Amino acid sequence: MPILFLLCALSLSIWSATTDELIAQAHTLKLSETRYWHLLTHTTKQVSEIDDDAFFMAQDGKYNLTSELDATILHFNDDTNRSDESLFCRFPARRAWLEHELNVSFGQGECQAYDALVSKMDPQKVTLVFPTAHINSPASMFGHTFLRIDSSMESKLMSYAINYAAQTDETNGLTFAYKGVFGGYYGFYSMLPYYEKLKEYRDSESRDVWEYDLNLNHDEVMSMVRHIWELQRIHSWYYFFNENCSYHMLWLTEIARPSVHLRDHFTYHVIPPETVRAFEEEGLVDTKHFRPSKRTKLLAYEKQLTGESVNLAKALSFGTMKPQDILNMENSEIQRQYTLEAAAELVEYDYIAGKLPKDTYTKRYHELLSARAMLGQGKVLPIGEKSNPDTAHHAARISLAQGWYDQRSPLLIGIRPAFHDLMEDDTGHLSGAQIEFLDIQAGVDHHKLSLEHLTVLSLASLTPASHFFKPFSWRMKSGWDRDYGLDKLSFVTRVGAGAVIGDDQLFGYLLSEPEVRLGYNPDVGIGFTTGVSLSWGRRMKTVAEVGDILYYDAHSRVHATVSHLWQYNSSFNLFGRWEISDQEEHESRLSAGINYYF
Repeated sequence: MPILFLLCALSLSIWSATTDELIAQAHTLKLSETRYWHLLTHTTKQVSEIDDDAFFMAQDGKYNLTSELDATILHFNDDTNRSDESLFCRFPARRAWLEHELNVSFGQGECQAYDALVSKMDPQKVTLVFPTAHINSPASMFGHTFLRIDSSMESKLMSYAINYAAQTDETNGLTFAYKGVFGGYYGFYSMLPYYEKLKEYRDSESRDVWEYDLNLNHDEVMSMVRHIWELQRIHSWYYFFNENCSYHMLWLTEIARPSVHLRDHFTYHVIPPETVRAFEEEGLVDTKHFRPSKRTKLLAYEKQLTGESVNLAKALSFGTMKPQDILNMENSEIQRQYTLEAAAELVEYDYIAGKLPKDTYTKRYHELLSARAMLGQGKVLPIGEKSNPDTAHHAARISLAQGWYDQRSPLLIGIRPAFHDLMEDDTGHLSGAQIEFLDIQAGVDHHKLSLEHLTVLSLASLTPASHFFKPFSWRMKSGWDRDYGLDKLSFVTRVGAGAVIGDDQLFGYLLSEPEVRLGYNPDVGIGFTTGVSLSWGRRMKTVAEVGDILYYDAHSRVHATVSHLWQYNSSFNLFGRWEISDQEEHESRLSAGINYYF
C-alpha cells in the first residue's frame, strides 16, 4: 500500500509540473543539444533545412534550437486546443520524445486524423524502394529512392509509399534543370498507395524496381510514421544534387533509428544508388526483392519465343488476329502460352503508353487472358535477375594513368564527381546509359601542367532495338579537349542520334553526330560513328569505336578508339585505352592506369 501511494504521488507530481519547471529540466538535460532534437528539426550546423515557417513553433526556431524546444514544451503543456489542427496533434514525434525524456505526460488530445491514418496504414515494417534509371530521360538517369510503410497484409501493393519530390509544372527542360540545380522549387513529402508508384515507375516508365526490406522494429517504424505526419504539407527547397528525393529518406530513417548515420556517407552530393549502398553499410537491409518492369518482361518473352511466335504476339496485340486462332495452332504448348502472355503484356504496355483507348484495351486484354486460361498452368517465365545497384562502382572517381603520345608522355590525373560512362563496368547500372559532369583531367609532363580535357556534361542512352521495342538512341557531349590537331585545346559540343542492335552484354551502334568546335581552328561538321560494346565475365568490358567527321572548312577527321577495363571491386578498376586520329596529320595515343571510386 505505501508503494502504491508513492507511485500515485509521483504520478501526480509529474502531471502537475509547470511549464517553467519542464523547460528548466530540458535545459538541465541539454535536450536542445541532443542528436535526436537535431533530427526532429532537420538541423545541420545549427540551422534547420526546413524552409517552411509552419514547421516551427518559435519565431526564430529555424536558427535557434533552444528557443524552438522551449516553445514546443510551452504549447504541449499549456495549449487547451488539442484538435486535429493544433500543434499538440500536428507534432506527435516531438511529443513522444519529450514525454520520454522529461518523464512527463502532456495529456490526451483529439487527434482523430492522425489516429485514423495510423489505423489505416497499420505500420509494421519499412522497405527502401529503388526504381532504376529511366531510359531516354537524363533527369532520371540516377534512379530514384523512396520508402514504403508495410502493413500486416501479405500483399504490399496497398502499402503506403513515402516520397519526396520537387513540386513544379515546368515543361521547359532548361528551366527545370537550372531551377532544380540551384533550388528554384519547393520539395514536398507525399503519401500514395504503393501500387500507384509501381504503375508510374515500373509500368509507365519501364523502370526495374528493387526493394530492400529494412530491419526496423515496430517502435522504430512508429517513430518514422509520427515524424512523417509532422512533415505533411511542409516544404523545403529542393536541390537536384544534394537535398533531393534520396537525401530526405535518410532523415526519416535516422529518425527511426538514430544510432545510424546515413547522411555522414555523403558530402557534396547524394545519388540514389549510393543511398542504397549506405543502407547496406549501416546494416539496415534485411532482404532484397526484384520487380522487373514491363519492358524487362517483354524482352524476356522475346528470348523464349520463336520468330513466328513473336510476330503472332504482335498481331494479337494489334487486334489483327483473334486469340482463339492460337489455340488451334500446331506449335508447342509452351510457345502458345508465352505468345498469349506476351500479347497481353504488349496490350497493357500500349494502353499505359496512351496508344489504346480504354474500351479497346479492356476487351482485347480480357480475350487474351481468357484464351491463355484455356491452356492451363504453364512454366513461369524465366527472367534473369539483374545486378543489384549496391554492387555498382561508386559515383565519384579519381584516375591516375600514364600516357604515351606521339609528342609527349604525360602523367594523367583526373577527377569526376559523378557518375558513369559507357566505357565503365555496367554492373548495377543501366547498360548503354551515360551521365557524367565536370570530368576533369590534367597532364604533367616535364614539370609542365596542362589541361587535357574538361567535360562539362556528357549524356548517352544507347538502347538496343528489339522485336517489341524500337527505342530512340542518342548521346551528347560538351566540353574542352585536345582531340583536334597539334594537341591544342578546343571547346566542342556534339549531339548525335542513331540506332543500336544487340543486348546488354554485346551491342553495336551507329550514330550521326553534328559537331560545333570553338577555340583552336573553329569549325562545324557532321560525323558518323560506329562502335561495339562487349561486357565480358568477371566485370571486364571492351569498347571499340571508329568515326569520320566531315568539316565545313577543314579536312575530314578519322578517329578510332579501343578501351578495355577490369572492375576489381566497387572502388577500383584497371584500364587501358588506345586511340588514333588522322586529319592533317596522323596522331596516336596510348594510356593505362587505375580508377579509384568513392
